[in-house]
Amino acid sequence: MTRRSFPFLLGTAALVLLTTQLAACDRQPVRAEAPLRMVKLITPPTTAAGNYSFVALVRQAQRADLSFENGGRVAGVMVDVGDTVRRGQVLATLDPEPAHLQILQAEAQVRSTAGQLQERRDQLRQQQAMHADGAASKLTLDAAQLAVTMADAANSSATAALELAARAQRVSVLRAPYAGRIKARLAQPGALAAAGQVVLQIEGDSHPQVVADLPAALLPASLKPGAVVTARRAEPADANDTTNTINTTNPTNIIRLTLRSLADHIDAGGTVQAIFDLQPEPGPGHASLRSGAALSIAIDSGAKQVATLPLTAVAQGARSGTGHVFVFHHTGNVLERRSVVLGRQRGDSIEVTEGLQPGEQVAGAGTAFLIDHQRVVPYQAASTLAAGEQP
Repeated sequence: MTRRSFPFLLGTAALVLLTTQLAACDRQPVRAEAPLRMVKLITPPTTAAGNYSFVALVRQAQRADLSFENGGRVAGVMVDVGDTVRRGQVLATLDPEPAHLQILQAEAQVRSTAGQLQERRDQLRQQQAMHADGAASKLTLDAAQLAVTMADAANSSATAALELAARAQRVSVLRAPYAGRIKARLAQPGALAAAGQVVLQIEGDSHPQVVADLPAALLPASLKPGAVVTARRAEPADANDTTNTINTTNPTNIIRLTLRSLADHIDAGGTVQAIFDLQPEPGPGHASLRSGAALSIAIDSGAKQVATLPLTAVAQGARSGTGHVFVFHHTGNVLERRSVVLGRQRGDSIEVTEGLQPGEQVAGAGTAFLIDHQRVVPYQAASTLAAGEQP
């Protein structure tokens, strides 16, 4: 072998060795990609720490308890519960005979006192004439003048008694103070009604109002006349549901109220009465809201939104009140590691005061084994009962 052929042989051997190694690499099996991690996603409930719900009642702005000014026996009640009445319509009457007899008695007293007054005036004129001629003393004249004054007072008293008797006769007929509907009937014909005893309750045809007794200690400073709050009314969830439950899935169930007035004093129970007006709404409006219906009023105090998560979904940080969660993004099915501010811990759950938006989904467990921007598969529970399969 010559010196010139030796480098050629080395290059040929190296080429053969490289080719052999590449062929061996081609024969090695391809390693499969690791499977995606399956995670259970949860949507934490979000509430406002300062939101309060109160029960309120619907009532008509015009309403009255009707009673007789003077007691007596009820002669008739011309209306019943639910009847529509017009202003001035006769609703109930008392037995008219006592009032009629009182008028006759008062008229007789007026005639008697009028006669006495005329007699005292005639005697006064006689005494004045005699006193002018010197036949009567000044003391006698003064006594005649006093008698006229007393007779005039007695006549005035009798006249006032007659007017009162006439008024008693008028108010023995109960009339509707305004157009409306009869809410309650509390007396029957033949029964004795005391003065001021409620016989009928009436509600006018004016606009309805909503009244609530609100705890004074929980009222925010922003709740002033003109403030707008939301309420929900009770209605059956479907045609077969006869329970009086709140249907929150129906958007027409939401009612907006404007605060008309807020009492400036606190009742014995520590509450403040608030009166709300219903805001106009399209369509049939609030015609379905009957007087006495219950509403649930939500008043926002302006507090931050708070989400509640199980402890397994939160990785707490070294500093108190800090931690992180993994938020799921449907685009790409990836998890985002996000820092959050933690609040109070209650049992197996903890509040998240900052860092989450309402409706966001987070990984419910396994936070210690998850990483940022990791692709995952949402866990879906399989149930033969849900699918309608038979065992």
